[in-house]
This record gives sequence, C-alpha cells and structure tokens, in this order.
Amino acid sequence: MALSWVTVAWSAAISASLTLALVNLLVWARDRTSRSHLLFATASVANAVFGAVELGMLRANSPGHLAVLLRWAYLPFFVTFCCLIGFVRLYLDAGRRWLAWAAIGTGALSSVVLNFLSPGSLRFTAIERAIPVRFLGETVSVPGGVLNPWVKIGQLSGLLFLVFVVDAGIGVWRRGDRRRALTVCGSMFFFMAVALVNAALVNLAVARLPFMVTFTFLGVLLAMGQELSVDVVRARELARELRASEAELREKERRMSLAAEAAELALWDWDIPDDSIWITPGGRTLYGIDEGEKFDVARFLSALHVEERDRIRCLFEESVAGSGDFQTEYRVVRPDGRTLWIAARGAVERDDSGAPTRMYGVSFDVTPLKVAERELLQKHGELAHLSRVSMLGELSGSLAHELNQPLTAILSNAQAARRLLARSEPDVTEVREILNDIVAQDRRAGDVIQRLRQMLKKGEVQRLPLDVTELILESLRLMRGELAGRGVAVTTELAADMPVVSGDRVQLQQVLLNLVINASDAMAALEPTDRRLLVRAERDGDGGARISVSDRGCGIPADQLEAVFEPFVTTKDAGLGLGLAVCRTIVRAHGGEIRAENNGEGTPGATLSFFIPGASPGA
Repeated sequence: MALSWVTVAWSAAISASLTLALVNLLVWARDRTSRSHLLFATASVANAVFGAVELGMLRANSPGHLAVLLRWAYLPFFVTFCCLIGFVRLYLDAGRRWLAWAAIGTGALSSVVLNFLSPGSLRFTAIERAIPVRFLGETVSVPGGVLNPWVKIGQLSGLLFLVFVVDAGIGVWRRGDRRRALTVCGSMFFFMAVALVNAALVNLAVARLPFMVTFTFLGVLLAMGQELSVDVVRARELARELRASEAELREKERRMSLAAEAAELALWDWDIPDDSIWITPGGRTLYGIDEGEKFDVARFLSALHVEERDRIRCLFEESVAGSGDFQTEYRVVRPDGRTLWIAARGAVERDDSGAPTRMYGVSFDVTPLKVAERELLQKHGELAHLSRVSMLGELSGSLAHELNQPLTAILSNAQAARRLLARSEPDVTEVREILNDIVAQDRRAGDVIQRLRQMLKKGEVQRLPLDVTELILESLRLMRGELAGRGVAVTTELAADMPVVSGDRVQLQQVLLNLVINASDAMAALEPTDRRLLVRAERDGDGGARISVSDRGCGIPADQLEAVFEPFVTTKDAGLGLGLAVCRTIVRAHGGEIRAENNGEGTPGATLSFFIPGASPGA
C-alpha cells in the first residue's frame, strides 16, 4: 500500500497543534493568571479540529459530504480567529480595541450567523461537484459550486483582522519591542494573507489546490509559541536568578543580623501599607517579642511603657506624613518587669508618587547610658552642694553683718524694756511697742538664717515661677556684708518688663553669688574707688531673661573664654576651678546657657552672663 503524504502532512499538522495546546495548557494550569497561554492552547485545539475537518474534505467523495464538512469547518476557524485577536490584545497589549471588536463582530456574523443560515455554507450556496485534484502524488477532492455573495462579509472580517494586526505591530514596534512586532504580528499578517489568497484562488477555481488553512494557522501558532517559549525560558532564568538573589539576600541578612547582634543593635523594617515589621532576632529579644509572633505597630506600642505610647504613636504619624525622619528615646517594659531605655533612629522610603512605603531603622539599648547620666546628675548635685558649703566661708562676713543688726536691735530693745519695767509706773504702751520691735527684728534674723540654710540644703531641683528682679535683689542682700568688706560698689540695671522664669531659687542664687564673688576677686588688686560692679537684667529671647555681672578687673585671656567653665580650670591662685563649672551645669539643667566675654574696647574687665527661659503659661 502506497504511503499517503496528504494524510501524513495533515496528521503532522494536527499533532503539532495538539502538542502545542497540551504544553500551554500545562503552563496555564500551573499559573492561572497566564491567560495568554490559555488563549494559545485554545487556538491550537481549534486549529487541530479544523485540520481534521479539512483532511476529511480532501477525502470526501460526494458533494453532500463536502457541503456538511465545509459548513462545520467555520466554527473552529472562528474560534482560532478570535483567540488570535485576544492573544494580541492580552499578550502584546496592542491594537485598537474597536478594530478588534469590528473583526470579531464581522467574523461572528459571517462564520456563525450567515454560514448556518445559508442553504449551503458561507462559501457556496450549493456544492455541485467534488473536483478531483492531484496533490502530493494522490487525488484529493476540492469543492466546486455556486459562490455565496455573503462570502464578502467573511473577506471583510479577514481584512479587518489584517488591519488590526498591522496597527498592533506598529504600536509594539514604536514601544521598542521590534522582535515581537515582527515575530507575532508579522507572522499573523503573512499567514492570514496567504490563507485569504489560498481561499480566493480555490473559490475562483484559478488554482487547482486544496484548502490549506490549517498550515497557515500552524505557522502563526509556531511563531506565537516561539515567543511564549522564550518567555518561559526567560521566566525560568529569572526564577533561578531570583532564587540565587534570595539566597544571597538571606546570607547578607544573616551577616547583617550577626553584625547587628555583635554591635547590640536591632535592625528593623516597617512595611507601612501592610503594617508589618521585620526585625532581627536580637530586636525581638530587646522588645520581648516571641519568635514567630506577629509584629506590627500595635504590638510594638504594647511593648512600650504606658506613658510612652501616645507620644511614640504621634511621632510615627508625624514621620510618615512629614519629613520622614524618626529619632527618639523611649522606655520598654520587658515581660520580666524590667524597664529598658531604647534609642531608635529611622527614615521613611517613598514611591514615585510620594506615598510612604517603608521605614527602615535601628534600635539599641541605652539603659546603661541613662543610668550613668542619672548618676552624673546626682554627682553634679553633690558637687553643687559642696560648692555652696565652700561658699559659706566667703559668706561668713555677710552672715555676721546681716545678723549683727537685728541682734543688736533686739538687745537694745530688751534693755530698754527692762528699764521701763523697773519704774514704779511703767509705760505699758511703750513696752508693747518695744516688744513688737523685738519680734520684728527676730523675724529678720530668722529670714537671714533661713536663706542661708536653703543655700546649704542638699536636695532636688524645684522648678517654680521666679521674679528675676526679686531674685537678684535678694542675692545682693545676702552679699551686702561681703561686698562691703571687699570695698566693692554695686550698681544695678534691672529692666522694668522682666519676665517670670521657671527655676530653682536656691540654685539660681548660687549661680549669681558665684559670679558676684568671682567678679569681686577679679577686682581685688584695684584701688577701692575702682572696684565697681554692674549687675544687669534684661528680657532676652522668647520671654526669657538674661542676667549679667560685669567687673572692672583685668579680664579673661581670649583663649580661656570657653575653658573657664571646664572643671578645675581657674584664674585664681587659690581657686579650685569648680565654681563656674557648677554654674554651667545648673544653667544648662534649667534649659539655658552661660557665656563669658571681655568688656568692649576702652572698658576694662569681663562680663559673665547667663540666660534662663521664661516660665510656660501653665507653670
């Protein structure tokens, strides 16, 4: 029996179509979002069905058999036609939509409606004969009969398809993807044009050839399959690269985690849209978060001290909505009840539209620093107390002067009262007045002792609203005896609109007394007539006050204007160098600053001044 090359050729085309369909169905089954593979598989199955019908037409031996097969051949043809259009739209995202719908609409009208409403088929109203044609060494049947005028609708559908493909190819070409434009759109245009020409030649009996639409569609499918296979290969390469990148990323993450743990740092990454936080294992330990436990903003806030939560929540919101910087310190309460101080730094990352996407940051335990800071403040307090005690010797003259007057007055009044009471008829009214005067002088002496006790008392800072003018005058009253003994004349320039400041009266008095004593020491070598001291107070800044003490001494060397506030730096022969260091500590604790400068040209001496912020409205 002779080998039938017609059967072999069409069977091979059908098998190739079914193989392409199976492969792409498997791809689609693994990834249901890959709808282009589903369209391709559907088109391949439809082409295989069309090939089987076409082979049956070649083997038909009667006009009636040909007519039935030709009528049903239009259904798989139309399915393939629609799948090709959908593939272009979905895979290439190209081609005008109205052109696609116009081609599909005219195809549905011709291949479905008119084809089945016509007495024969869309191509022939009646097939009168089966024309024998020699092809590939054997005789096959080709239909012959009366052409259907509605076949022009089908031809219009084919022309619209060609226009759509050309339009899509131009769009893909302009996007820079010239390979796909040529491979997909070029092959579709070429093979569809060949199919239309083949059909026209057969219909008009110009060429003695059978219909070979199966092979033209197979050519299109092979071109499409080649592009899809390239995508599959590329996807596998990308997946392999991605796995390698993920492995490398995991290794880098492991190294970063090790480095962070070695440095006792916690690295974290907050995915803002998903509200999920990734953090290194050391960070979970730091916050008391179990491994595997969901970590989001709510869980993070629950780990904080209850007094910190609202503040940190507001800082998060401000960072995301504002500059993107996050920097603060807060307390964390561990599951075992211990409280840790944590410092955190972070920055927000935004997308092209400016929307916040992630915040990257680092946290670390600063509890030891906080403990050391608390101990340092305690030491500063003790140092300030020692400074006040050492000042007692310098204030002893002032103490004697302050107490001498009321005690002398009390003694004189008591002696006068005793003489009055020794009379036979004492003047009771005058005795009462003397006793009232004794009480007043006693209170005065008590006030002097109380002020000095406050100066020497060791205690915590008490921030209270203070009248600056009253603070200065009271301090100068304490120093009145000392200044008189040193022969120092004091002039005050106190502004009338001085603000109320918030601070510890005793500590600020200590600062002022230190400055006055230092200024007096600076003028010790001058003649008594030149020992003039100026104490000035004025409004400065936003509701703050600046107090300055100016002397007429030899001034401060220019290279020591900053150094004089360092501990154990002094310009006195017998000084310890602690007074101004204590002053700076006290002023800074009040939120202010202190500075030293020499007086202007032509005016000897130096001026030391300090600034204290104004009291808040609620203070």
